[in-house]
Amino acid sequence: MMVKIQNASYSGTIYDSLPSLPEVVFAGRSNVGKSSLINALLGRKDLVKTSKHPGKTRNINYFRVDLVKLPSFYAVDLPGYGYAKVPYDVQLSWEKLALRYFKGNQNLRLLLLLVDIRREMKTEELLCQGLVKDSPAKTIVVATKADKLNNSERKLRMQHLQNQNPGTMIANSAKSGLGIDQIWRDITLAIT
Repeated sequence: MMVKIQNASYSGTIYDSLPSLPEVVFAGRSNVGKSSLINALLGRKDLVKTSKHPGKTRNINYFRVDLVKLPSFYAVDLPGYGYAKVPYDVQLSWEKLALRYFKGNQNLRLLLLLVDIRREMKTEELLCQGLVKDSPAKTIVVATKADKLNNSERKLRMQHLQNQNPGTMIANSAKSGLGIDQIWRDITLAIT
């Protein structure tokens, strides 16, 4: 799908007063590739900062995306969860932040739940899906880092993940662009 981006820029955190727009939220474990995926979708290398050290994102970051002939929306980058080297009190504060973000959020249109294609889905992913139940949002599981597997391994892992979690699932590689068009299709359906 050909989507033309007019502008994409950092807009602030959950604490800032932002205009009301549809929201597409990117959630997942630390180091799953949220920042890389957002950058790949927006055709930017460093709009969303990436790090080799998981757990750097501490706030909910909003990126305003203005599209040509389509509505504007926010790409929302949630802090990663499940990284053991982050102190427990920091993990707890992230959890509270996420709960506050999801509770009654009527602007939320799409949850892109990122999982590393090489890993199992765990309780945290299932709990994250449950957080959108009171919103109009649809959930799509994005299996990231698909370029790390060959085609037959990727197919087997996708079947395994699909058995764990029936529903829409997309294999993705921010590096190769695999799945980007399909993700854009789902974003445009969600925001229009």
